[in-house]
Amino acid sequence: MKASAFPTILLIIATVAIGYLAYDMAYTHSDPNATIVGVGTGISILITLGCLLGLSLKDSRLNINMKAWSGVAFVVIAIVNLCYAGFGVSLPYYIIVIALLLVIHLWVVYKLVLEIRNLK
Repeated sequence: MKASAFPTILLIIATVAIGYLAYDMAYTHSDPNATIVGVGTGISILITLGCLLGLSLKDSRLNINMKAWSGVAFVVIAIVNLCYAGFGVSLPYYIIVIALLLVIHLWVVYKLVLEIRNLK
């Protein structure tokens, strides 16, 4: 597994932009949890986009699987975060849903990385 510098810089810029968008959407609705939504969106987008753009695996089949899974996870997490920001945040539900989505995403990526170790 290796990380590339230029895509990593791009994903950090995209993460900050999407996190700020979620913060601004929540702040516009006078939500007191706007900062938490912005930071939570940033962290979750960073993790999913990090696996999608920043990392590459040596085995091409598993690399494609990781990229496809990370793309699906990115879309789902972005939609969930922006829905919470747009419609209002119930903080316990927000934390539970985002934490479960990130655990599922990281578990699948972990299993893919274990597959590479087993192939060697």
